[in-house]
Amino acid sequence: MANVEPELQEPLGLEDYLRVVRERAWIIVAAVIIGALAAFAYSQSVTPLYSASASLVYEKTNLDTALLGTQLTGESNRLRTLETAAAAVGQDVSIAEGVKTQLGSTESAEALSDMVSARADKDRDLITIEAVSADPGQAAGVANAFADQFVIYRQNAARKTVAAARDVVKEQLDALKPSELQGSYALMLQEKYETLRILESMQTGGFSVLSQAAVPQSPFTPRTTRNILLGLLVGLVVGAGLAFLIDYLDKRVKDERTLENELGVPVLAAIPDVDRRRRLGKDRGRSAAPVGFATHRSLLEPFRTLRSSLQYFSVENQRPVWLITSALSREGKTVTTINLALSLALSGKRVIVVEADLRRPMVDTYLGLGAREGLSDVLAGMKQPTEVLQLVKATDYLPAGGQNRQAEMGSRPMHRNLYVMASGPLPPNPAELLSSARMAKVVKELAETADCVLIDTPPVLLVSDALVLSKHVDGVILAARLNSTTRDEVREMRSLLDRAGVRVIGTVAGGTKRGPGYYRKRGYGGYKYGYDYGYEAEE
Repeated sequence: MANVEPELQEPLGLEDYLRVVRERAWIIVAAVIIGALAAFAYSQSVTPLYSASASLVYEKTNLDTALLGTQLTGESNRLRTLETAAAAVGQDVSIAEGVKTQLGSTESAEALSDMVSARADKDRDLITIEAVSADPGQAAGVANAFADQFVIYRQNAARKTVAAARDVVKEQLDALKPSELQGSYALMLQEKYETLRILESMQTGGFSVLSQAAVPQSPFTPRTTRNILLGLLVGLVVGAGLAFLIDYLDKRVKDERTLENELGVPVLAAIPDVDRRRRLGKDRGRSAAPVGFATHRSLLEPFRTLRSSLQYFSVENQRPVWLITSALSREGKTVTTINLALSLALSGKRVIVVEADLRRPMVDTYLGLGAREGLSDVLAGMKQPTEVLQLVKATDYLPAGGQNRQAEMGSRPMHRNLYVMASGPLPPNPAELLSSARMAKVVKELAETADCVLIDTPPVLLVSDALVLSKHVDGVILAARLNSTTRDEVREMRSLLDRAGVRVIGTVAGGTKRGPGYYRKRGYGGYKYGYDYGYEAEE
């Protein structure tokens, strides 16, 4: 592992996206539900509004041009006429006053104008008058009244224009002398006067009602179904974005691939989570539930895989010594040590487990061994290694059933294959004892009497014990727990081991396929530094 350059983080693939969706599904579901509920609540709080529309058609007759040879009424630009007419519907006070009178409404003219809007359809020469009200009947009535009053407004405007021309002709007639009344000029004026009087009565204003507004049967707002669908969509987008943001900010290692990339060594085995109750916070104390295969058959195959993987790293030394450690506590290093030892013993090997955690030892607790002399007594020169070894019957940790036991054991009897050297009394100077020449001699002696020696040590990020012992072993195995160990912890551990030149052969990924309901940062708070090497009781 030394001098291994950090690998670039791989881009997210489909598997990563699916993992985020699966693990953070509750965020997405919650956001979708909140979005839908918010949309529904908004729809219920808004007053329903109804919309009704009446249509006017523009029909330019050009009667003035036909009768007089000149244009008196209307605009020459059709498009401009439509735009001006549409603007007048909601802006001309006289139209609103006419609507108020026609309907006998108690609403003010301004309030009635605020209810309507008009738009021009220049391609079909139409003006659509739309009225909005909380009362569907009022909406239809106001739209029709504005259409009627606009026609009257345009009609009156056109008649006023013709009447003004007629008055001019009348003034010219009145200005003639009696002797001129029988002349051709007087007859021409008289003819125009009559023509203008007839034209005035024929004025329509150019607009007529094409269709009247019907009473709407349902409100156009709020559209509850549409709003809920939009709320669902917005909730889905926000929830997915929030899920990926939280996952991006979450520094925990979540899969084996990330663990391999960060450490630069292979994952030798993936261990399923079989002690979920404790990690869900229902039991804050340490538990021996994951130790052994009697109650958890799912542990058999992963540790067989780990056992087989280690064979490729012990070709040169048929009696290897492996050291197992982790970044912080409660990442499965001791459980990995014991179960690996059981698996090796059950395969026919003579295995010795050395509890080198002289600060917070757990091997004897997990295996139910009595408090006896151990490694500290040996390092103090009070005992020999063989005097403190305790026998563990590996067959006691197999699942019930003769076939399972016989299949795992093969043809060799398994009666004296696993021995444990407990920690012994906790010393005040564990680092000095572990770095002594006596410790190196003990490791060498044990390696000569066993097929494999496994050494359990304290977490590497908190104390240097594992680094001190690493020079006496053939390789180091790192234990990490997915969704618990962080990338920062892994990188710090990798950097520390690289600088020390430690040979790390691989890692064991614990907690695979665990649910997302519980994530807890684990500390090793019981450790102290200096020569006060005791530990405090866990809460």
